[in-house]
Amino acid sequence: MPEGEKNELLQKIVDNNPSLVFNIVQQASSQPGGYHPAPNADVPKWCICTRCREMPTDPEKLCCERQPNMCISQLADFKVLVLNETVLALARAYRRDVLAVDDGDDINKSNRHASYRQFVLWQHGVLGAGNRRVIPSCCVWAIRDKYPDPFAQYTGFIPSRLS
Repeated sequence: MPEGEKNELLQKIVDNNPSLVFNIVQQASSQPGGYHPAPNADVPKWCICTRCREMPTDPEKLCCERQPNMCISQLADFKVLVLNETVLALARAYRRDVLAVDDGDDINKSNRHASYRQFVLWQHGVLGAGNRRVIPSCCVWAIRDKYPDPFAQYTGFIPSRLS
């Protein structure tokens, strides 16, 4: 179905049943992964760098374990290699060309996922299929703050299926 027809159909549905939009938003905000503490939230006890925020699962409760002035999420290299939109656009273009993977329409989601991949490549190198690493909370939240989901719906860390 062409994009224009999809939009017209969606508009007719919303016109006939406006509460449907509220139901979708309410359902999306009540599902797991809708957790997004404010940047000024209390620092968790497990954090050393003072920039982490609480995470929904134990494996994700990981700090970079650096002193506050040396937190990975505050380094110039992090800001260029992981958060810079031009670098992410290049990384996404390379991924599209090599793997023929479509970015989708949500640019923030595409940039978040590219940022996570860039961080892992920068810190751990090429890992190979099924080899995954947890990204420190301070870095995850820096990425999510820069490229937020409008409904705070984040997938979070998914362990390897090969383990």
